[in-house]
Amino acid sequence: MTPRINYRTLTLLCALACLFIGLSIYIIFRSDNLYLNQGVSYLIGFDTMQSFRTIVSEIPYITPDWIIYSLPDALWMFALMLVIMMIWDFRLTRQSIPWIILAVIAGILFEIGQGINIIKGTFDPIDVICILICAFVPLLFTLLRSRVSNLN
Repeated sequence: MTPRINYRTLTLLCALACLFIGLSIYIIFRSDNLYLNQGVSYLIGFDTMQSFRTIVSEIPYITPDWIIYSLPDALWMFALMLVIMMIWDFRLTRQSIPWIILAVIAGILFEIGQGINIIKGTFDPIDVICILICAFVPLLFTLLRSRVSNLN
């Protein structure tokens, strides 16, 4: 008998994978001056981080700017939405909707804060679009899942 993976476990693993991929993009492609990279460099050591970058730089690739600059934020929003949906048992209710709205607003306000220089960073409308897309994909899956459940 094949062991069955719990839906919550799969969701949590997906959220962690999104966080790991976003962090990896920052470590590999982004500046050492970013707070996140400074923190990672402190934790694992600057030489270790540079060695990792050197190994990866040997791999030939072409990376579009949106992957380097917008995808990490979108992946983090996706992970947050997955966790919120998991906490509320993948149901849209009066209790879950305010948390979902708060998460989306926080993601957008973070970008706006960069645009008006309240938060360190660079505002990019592509970031906002990617954040919105990744915020609504888990909602779409939740809606489709509930419709399929209602059909059975």
